[in-house]
Amino acid sequence: MKNILFAVSEIEGLVKTGGLADVAKALPLALNKLGHNARIVIPYYQQIAKILPKDNAIKSYAFPLNLNITYQVNVHVFEHTGLTIYCVDIATLFDRSGIYGDDYHAFEDNGERFSVFSIAILYFFQHFATQLSFSPNIIHCNDWHTALIPMLFKHDDYWKQANCDTILTIHNGAFQGIFSKKSVPSLISKLGTSHPNYEHDVVNFLKLGIVFAGRVVAVSPNYAQELLTELGSHHLFDIFQQVKHKTSGILNGCDYKDWSPEQDQLIHTPYGPNSLEKKLENKKDLQQQAGLTVDANIPIVAQVCRLTDQKGLDYLIPALRELVQHKVQILVAGTGDPIYVDQLEFLAQKHPDKLHFHHGYSEKLAHSYMAGADYFLVPSLFEPCGLTQMYALAYGTLPIVREVGGLKDTVIDLAFDDATGVVFSQPDCSHLIAAIRRGLLFYREYPERYKNLQVRAMDTKFLWHDSANQYLELYETLLR
Repeated sequence: MKNILFAVSEIEGLVKTGGLADVAKALPLALNKLGHNARIVIPYYQQIAKILPKDNAIKSYAFPLNLNITYQVNVHVFEHTGLTIYCVDIATLFDRSGIYGDDYHAFEDNGERFSVFSIAILYFFQHFATQLSFSPNIIHCNDWHTALIPMLFKHDDYWKQANCDTILTIHNGAFQGIFSKKSVPSLISKLGTSHPNYEHDVVNFLKLGIVFAGRVVAVSPNYAQELLTELGSHHLFDIFQQVKHKTSGILNGCDYKDWSPEQDQLIHTPYGPNSLEKKLENKKDLQQQAGLTVDANIPIVAQVCRLTDQKGLDYLIPALRELVQHKVQILVAGTGDPIYVDQLEFLAQKHPDKLHFHHGYSEKLAHSYMAGADYFLVPSLFEPCGLTQMYALAYGTLPIVREVGGLKDTVIDLAFDDATGVVFSQPDCSHLIAAIRRGLLFYREYPERYKNLQVRAMDTKFLWHDSANQYLELYETLLR
């Protein structure tokens, strides 16, 4: 049995901004089901304190961190949703209304916040392992927020001699945690100002994690390959080339308990691969809720996402201007960059019978779109893994995806006998339009084949059990 400490900045059910949170819950649960002891360590944000008040903690520990500034740290231990969760409570850094920032503005001291969080983790599990009856064999770090841990680990005599090593999973390499030296005084006081892996006057957290981690894991095999290219490396090509011997990709799984059309309480009518006719009830309900013509014969193309350039909005919006000329209904929902919000609102007002835009997000809305649509758009500029295309497959809503990252690993194009969706290659308007047109033509001209694809899509599974086993194999290579 291995003791695995999952160091992360968010977790589904407590605090979430994206897919990282889903992995932070699902992977440790899967590891525990395989007989191991995986636990979570996370900052004690205001949002978490509302759900897990410190009075409900099983145990709390207090200690000072004597850095440039003396931080008083409390660690509260909770049992929640089948997981042991350590919440690192540093009020001056994490007792705020936001997680990473306010609205669209990041906190200026994010570098210091997550430096101190990382330092506190190593200090706590060194000095309190006996009381906890838990000493990690693997510290599994995630994205830039905890990417300093491998570097701190390699510079600490205690951890260098411990039966332990580090792994860094990259969920999105575009976000690297780049900060000026003067904004991370605790890190500088810990390691000095002239470390050879600093970049002049700045510190790149993700880069340091990549250099010092025992293994680097991307969240899909194809994304791992992209990180080794100049185009896909997010400007870290030289670094990834240096560590390619320890870089690999493991595809994320999908939580089919929350995303099962047969058991979904958030949709109008549950259905399965043997009752696909009931999916039409969800389609009619979605059309009605969106104020569109209720007609089962009109294909619906839907998208639910963060409205950012990563999600392909720069070529999706021009494509919408042309697609509204077709016999199709397009539904888009999400929040994000006001530039995209304004354009989508304008197009929806101009074409109310063809295009519906919902500025917002809710679980019920996401499930309703997934169940009611015929096609689901994921035309991302880049997509490390992607989860929505997995959800779409489970709901028999064929994904239209760009051939990038985890999308390439999970969706098979119409041109192949084992097709599960529509795939296009180039990140531009014309290729996206061509892909959607191919999907619409297939829907209208080959209804029986379309239904067969739906069934095949619903039978396609990406299980966390499989992902967890691959991670365990990786842990073994570090601990031999």
